[in-house]
Amino acid sequence: MTATAFAEWLAAMRAAGLARSDAACGRLLGVSANAVVLMKRKGADHRTALACRALFHRLEPWVEAKDLS
Repeated sequence: MTATAFAEWLAAMRAAGLARSDAACGRLLGVSANAVVLMKRKGADHRTALACRALFHRLEPWVEAKDLS
């Protein structure tokens, strides 16, 4: 994920009302505010890009089948 794409995701999360700030987006990702600043500069790895998409589309974490009953 490029730095530009990450910045676009941050803006989309705010626009959709899913987060109020970059720091809130970081909390949703489980990373520090400093990590968000770094990703805004250098981009993010593939795992983070997938997490960003999942958060934007309001997907829940994967659970084991036995947890579904």
